[in-house]
Amino acid sequence: MRHLILLASFLFSAVGFRGQDITWTEHIAPMIYENCSHCHREVSVAPFPLLSYDDVDDHALSMYFAMEERHMPPWPADPDYRHFLGETVLTDQQIADFLTWIESGKPYGDPDLEPLPPIFNDQGSVLGSVDYTFEIEPYTLQYNTDETRWFVIDPGFEQTVYINKIEVIPDPQAAAHHIDISLDLTSTSMNYDSQDPLPGFNSSTGAPNYSYYMNAWQPGAGPAIYPENWGIEVPPGAHFVMEVHYGPGFAETIDHTKINFEFVENVEEVRPVHASWMLGTFNMTNGPLYIPANTSAQFYQQTASLSSPLSLIAICPHMHLIGREYEVWFETWDGIEVPLISIPQWDFHWQFYYYFEQIQMVPAGAKIHGRGLYDNSEDNPYNPNNPPIDVWNGPNTTDEMFLCYFIHANYEEGDENLSVEWVNVGVDEPSNRPIPEWDLHPNPANTDTFITGFVGSEDLTVEITSISGECQFY
Repeated sequence: MRHLILLASFLFSAVGFRGQDITWTEHIAPMIYENCSHCHREVSVAPFPLLSYDDVDDHALSMYFAMEERHMPPWPADPDYRHFLGETVLTDQQIADFLTWIESGKPYGDPDLEPLPPIFNDQGSVLGSVDYTFEIEPYTLQYNTDETRWFVIDPGFEQTVYINKIEVIPDPQAAAHHIDISLDLTSTSMNYDSQDPLPGFNSSTGAPNYSYYMNAWQPGAGPAIYPENWGIEVPPGAHFVMEVHYGPGFAETIDHTKINFEFVENVEEVRPVHASWMLGTFNMTNGPLYIPANTSAQFYQQTASLSSPLSLIAICPHMHLIGREYEVWFETWDGIEVPLISIPQWDFHWQFYYYFEQIQMVPAGAKIHGRGLYDNSEDNPYNPNNPPIDVWNGPNTTDEMFLCYFIHANYEEGDENLSVEWVNVGVDEPSNRPIPEWDLHPNPANTDTFITGFVGSEDLTVEITSISGECQFY
């Protein structure tokens, strides 16, 4: 194996002070605590915390470059196309103020003006309360290839409950490609689970029964949070089924994934909520989803005309590593187009449920459309294959997907006037890998790989492993 490592030093020089009035306590701390700390905390996947002046002081220069390049804080959706609740998008002025603060010597400011740092649950949860936790029996991964396993639990509910919030906490997060949560109203899945000597079961034992889908977790996803008194129905006797797709290279890793649920309190006035993918390969207009090596391809999706109006709460596009753009909109029966989401620079590591600022009503007769652009060339830094190979639709990380999840309910008059500002949208763990201060691409690689990053005074150690974890270079 031949290794080419390029270490790019980024030099910083002051270009003149714009002012001396930007301080930590009054300007920088509020910006960091609001946009950065929910990921940059001790129990999260980010490589360092940002919960104090000293934390930011230690990393200020690399933070500035990440802000200037719009790598951090992450928010893939285009705010000029559609705004969502909880946007972590820094303004040009905020980034300029951060540079001024650095150039000015990073002044602390008046201690009386310093906001308190945010406090997070030490178990990684961002929910206000938890009514029920589905925690799998520790499972040791069996393969270094992609692995799919189903875990089943009987919650023992004696009466119908409605789930208002769903929070998935993968542990370890690096191993999880995606997680689906469904309900089985039969005993099929539980019977298969009991036949397998290990926790859960796989396809060699059988296939689970999905009575209906509840939600999903992908890298970067936060909790699924529904409006007050809106929820997913879980009747007595139902079993939770969690499908975990593990990425390659994690044999012998022990999984402790858990799911937290918060219930609707007032079940007398509950609104049923549904989570489903209304756009997928099943309604592509120019399929199949196939991208030959060294080509780019654009695909389209279209639903049938809606027979009744819908109330959209949130949207979550999903692609893999070849995907580069995803746009979703709907068109009314009389030709009016309404934008839903545009992600102009797709990043597999940052996938969210985006909550609309107000419930988005989609009228009867409308059609929902999707457009996806894929780049299967060497110009795509996230291409997992070097040289590129043909890529088809499939479940593995190195395959591709083209689907969009929606959280929705049947429309009722006045829904479109319902603000969802009550949603405490917290970005959960943002990646299935630690957020790097260094960028490496392509990864995986067959021959050459390029590493760029910020060179400091500390020693640098580089280790390259095979996909199975064996050291190839140190």
